[in-house]
Amino acid sequence: MLSILTGLLGFAGPFLPELLKFFTRKQDNAHELALLEMRLKAGAQEHLWKMEEITATADIAEAKELHKPQVSFGVQILDKAHDSGMNPWLVAPVFYLFAALDFINGMVRPAVAYASFGFYIAYKWAMYETLTSDRFGNTPASALTQLWGEQDWAVLTLILSYFFGARVAKLAFGGKAK
Repeated sequence: MLSILTGLLGFAGPFLPELLKFFTRKQDNAHELALLEMRLKAGAQEHLWKMEEITATADIAEAKELHKPQVSFGVQILDKAHDSGMNPWLVAPVFYLFAALDFINGMVRPAVAYASFGFYIAYKWAMYETLTSDRFGNTPASALTQLWGEQDWAVLTLILSYFFGARVAKLAFGGKAK
């Protein structure tokens, strides 16, 4: 029996290094796959970081562009006329035209805001007059309580929170609060 066992062991002996190499290669391949998977995850994470950096850079550039002072076309025309040696009196009508256009352009948002507020006040005044008329017979105090509703509170809260929030943001992030 010992001779059979030694014969089998002698016959299998040359295969042992190859068998060990096979298991070693299997472990090496598993290790390489794990490294490759970690590199892929790191690459994907790096890509996300790069995209976030690009987005942040674009947001900063957009904010800078939005907060740039508006360039006046009339002043640019006068500067170019002065640089070219042209008589400013020849350019004056064009300057005044662009100055007027700059003024109109700058007044669009405030004009819309003031007009909306004016219409709101006019509507509330008309409602007050209607509620205090002889037809309804309300006292001025009861008419005011009927005029002021949930939506009016929401609008007032929105305006005040925006105003004070903008002041705090200016103080916190630089600039002067008006």
